[in-house]
Amino acid sequence: MKRIAVACVFVILSCGKVSDSPESVSGAERSYLMEVAGDSLLVSGEGDAASLMFTSAALLLQPGSERRAELAEKASDASVSGSVVVARLLLETPGGTTPFRALRTGGSRIAPDIMSGLTAGRFVLPDYVALVAAESLVVTDPAYALEFLQMIRSEFPGTAEKDRLLATYRAALGSGDIDLQQQCWNTAFDRDDDILRSKFYHFRGMARGVYGFNDFVDSFNLWPAGDIHAAAYQLLRDTLLADSSLANMVADPFYSGGLWNEVYDLSVNSAFPPAHIVYLGGRTRDRLGRHDLAVEVLSGYLDKWPRGSDAPNACIYLARDMAALGLVDQAMQKLDYYENTWPDHSRISNLPWYRGSLLAENGFWERSIPFFAETVSRYPANTTVDDAQFYGCLALMKTGRTAEAVEAFGNFNSRWTQSVYRPSSRYWYGVLKMQSGDESGRGVLERLISDKPFSLPARFARQYLGVPGWRPFYTDEQLEVWMARNGKPSAVPPQSAVDGVILLQAGCRKWALDLFSLAEQEVGSVYGLAAFYLENNVWERGPSAAWQIWSLEGDNRPLDLWRLRYPAAWTDDVTDATAQFNMDPKLLWSIMKQESAFQPECFSSAGARGLIQMIPSTSEYVAIEHGWQDSYTPDILYDPATSILYGTACISGYGEDFSWDIPGTLAGYNGGPHNALRWGWGTVSTEEFFSRITYNETKKYVEIVSHNYDIYKEIWPEFN
Repeated sequence: MKRIAVACVFVILSCGKVSDSPESVSGAERSYLMEVAGDSLLVSGEGDAASLMFTSAALLLQPGSERRAELAEKASDASVSGSVVVARLLLETPGGTTPFRALRTGGSRIAPDIMSGLTAGRFVLPDYVALVAAESLVVTDPAYALEFLQMIRSEFPGTAEKDRLLATYRAALGSGDIDLQQQCWNTAFDRDDDILRSKFYHFRGMARGVYGFNDFVDSFNLWPAGDIHAAAYQLLRDTLLADSSLANMVADPFYSGGLWNEVYDLSVNSAFPPAHIVYLGGRTRDRLGRHDLAVEVLSGYLDKWPRGSDAPNACIYLARDMAALGLVDQAMQKLDYYENTWPDHSRISNLPWYRGSLLAENGFWERSIPFFAETVSRYPANTTVDDAQFYGCLALMKTGRTAEAVEAFGNFNSRWTQSVYRPSSRYWYGVLKMQSGDESGRGVLERLISDKPFSLPARFARQYLGVPGWRPFYTDEQLEVWMARNGKPSAVPPQSAVDGVILLQAGCRKWALDLFSLAEQEVGSVYGLAAFYLENNVWERGPSAAWQIWSLEGDNRPLDLWRLRYPAAWTDDVTDATAQFNMDPKLLWSIMKQESAFQPECFSSAGARGLIQMIPSTSEYVAIEHGWQDSYTPDILYDPATSILYGTACISGYGEDFSWDIPGTLAGYNGGPHNALRWGWGTVSTEEFFSRITYNETKKYVEIVSHNYDIYKEIWPEFN
């Protein structure tokens, strides 16, 4: 890249001559030409070369000048590898975010300059600057990191204080200060914070190496979805493969933390894999839709441990995986074996539903009817009974028994007033009545539209009746004016909020959020900072502020309020990623809102992580598919840009597979593409496909995200 940059310098000096010698070109003119060349290199993806060009352009200008500072910022933004020269250029004008930028660009190499600036009192938010500097040094120079930590004069609010404690502990580990280690340990474990404790166990384990196994197990159990476990697994893998008792200790936290490929690795590559890990290995393939591998692993489990503690469940999932492969008769035989072998098992009352659903999903609707009826009559308190009764209604409809289906849907609607299937049942009840010549069905559909206006069955009803679809209504009134008119005036942002914006711009979002929470306490509300959050792109807090004032004036809401609740969050990252994968950015925001509510460090009980809530095993396949595996670990999924890129790559793949049909794409992403297919996508109408979704979470997800998308398409037309 340096050779490219040097060549570019020669070219622009040659092209920029105003006489026979380059000396006649002024410094400002040469600087401008270098900046133009840098812009060109940046467009072509040569970030470091562009940064070198911007740096050269800056050095030609007067120190302290505004243009020199602007070019230093451009050089910093463009740099991929980092640069001490650029960092020092930034520090010539120590504004609010300058030291943070300098540390990001120069890394630990710029630490002496940062220390000098802190000592001289040149920086605002010096405690935060010292903490960032310490974190950059904690591995390479722990003793120097402690010097920065000792410069911090006051306690931080929230997350930053935990990060200071952890950085101090890590520096103490690195420098061998046993007393400080114990002091930090005691402080951390006096707090009721499993994530902080997990991190402490992890770093003590890393310091001990393979001898820290028990520390790693404690870390895994306290925070299964941690962003620290991939490194631990790489350290422990050979030990775990060789010792089945140790592998068994990590099986459940790995599985619940979404490290499914690691579980599968242990299940198939261990010399003597424990039974439970083999079972979980099969379950990981089942959940990822690899039914062929699931059948292989679960069959192997049952062959080796036919009376194992996981054998009943293994038998159930083996039958369902066989059915997914079209092996219906073999699947039914496996369920017969389950019934005969474990008649007292805790899931035995689910058995009629299992039989009926796998028959229905393979098109054997007539054969499925008795099993659905058995669930309703024999197990009326079972959790699957509303599923079974609704599918029984569908089975009657699918086999042409329309009059019986109408009666059955009517009975379902009367009995199951809170079931997730009820809106679909009401839809089919109205449609079948109208198709049978009974105009009372129109009233059924109209009441559905009135009662559940944002549901997908209500949308289907509108389409069936020829009624215009729902659209959000908004005005052009300014948010602050609207709030004041409704008796909820905006608050004057306190200094904590202003400082939060500096941290936000410096890339320290999680610490900024702590200051915004403090500011909300100071002004006495979240909504008081609504306009402030809108202006400063505080995507994590804006929706909450909007929700608190959402109903002040009925449905009369300004566009700004809609945009605060449904923000175009991480705009550049989203538009770049969606452009790369030919996806509508408004759909990604619609998904992001439901997945994480725009909280980058969000995680689920199933181990999904980050803004787009990806399971590590899925993201690993995405990395391999797109050639990103060299830089991939599950630990990067909490980074917003990474989550957005990987999420877009994954969702766009499903979008193409499902022809960008929104319900199909969303069901595929949330419930798994294999499940979307077994619910009938591509072979039945959208109305029937949505009706047949059996996962409550997925059904609600498809409905809510579809509604979000309707809103985003209306309020953000500039992203078409």
